[in-house]
Amino acid sequence: MNTLLKAMLIAALVASASGCSIKMMYNNADRFARWAANDYIKMDAAQEAYFTAEVDAIHYWHRTNELPLYADYLDSLPTTLDKEVDEDDVQEVFDTFYSWWEVFEARTLPFVTEMMLSLSDEQVARLPERLEKDNDEFAEDESDRTLDEVQAEWRKQYADTMSRFSGRLTKEQKAYLDAQSVRYVPQFELWADYRARWQADLVGLLQNERDDPDAFTEAFITLSENREAYYGEELTAVFDANEQLAREVTAWLINNLTEQQRERFYERIGEVAVTFRELAAEAPDEIPRGGGCLATC
Repeated sequence: MNTLLKAMLIAALVASASGCSIKMMYNNADRFARWAANDYIKMDAAQEAYFTAEVDAIHYWHRTNELPLYADYLDSLPTTLDKEVDEDDVQEVFDTFYSWWEVFEARTLPFVTEMMLSLSDEQVARLPERLEKDNDEFAEDESDRTLDEVQAEWRKQYADTMSRFSGRLTKEQKAYLDAQSVRYVPQFELWADYRARWQADLVGLLQNERDDPDAFTEAFITLSENREAYYGEELTAVFDANEQLAREVTAWLINNLTEQQRERFYERIGEVAVTFRELAAEAPDEIPRGGGCLATC
């Protein structure tokens, strides 16, 4: 359920990498979250009202508290990256982005827990089928392709993301990505398997512990904090290899930007920071109060 709300944190980042309007994506993140939730559960009137009120409050908090922090960090990146970049520098950036998600996850945990405690037996019974379908679709991104096709798609996605910040890549940069793409290890099937095992235990909690809110909340927090225990050795090794590849490729590309690309790269980062500040300034005058409680009142 918590993954349904990632739109609040990543909408602007995804938009900046995909070429979509950052403001359009971010300003409609609450709508995207509602659509995503409806894919999993058909909310009754009380759940819908609570969901809407809580998402509005979270959206306001994120807009006014988090976006300015993101903008400050992005403004600092040109100084951080205006040197020979190594893998540690790249990892620090990755870690910063992940820390933003951790803050967001902690902020939304009470809301997500309340929603889950409010689910009816019928709503819980529908979840396994919907989750299985979602995982099958997730795995299909790689399972229906040959290894060469999967690695070519990785190269394309990396090139597209980088070029949206730096401008068109040079022949040398494209050749480098081609050469490095053979190191990418398909991970979506293993990832879907991990998700399925974690979700099965979540559904078990919903089936057996919902009548005891305190026990459920404690167990859900433990489950959320121990996702990596479900990875297994193979997925852990694949994640590590692909993250290593991402660090090396990102560092090399930044170090090998042309003067024109570097100028555009910093300009684009600055544009995103400005947009984050504009979005923060566009917060409504009235602070949303949130939905209070739903199942634990």
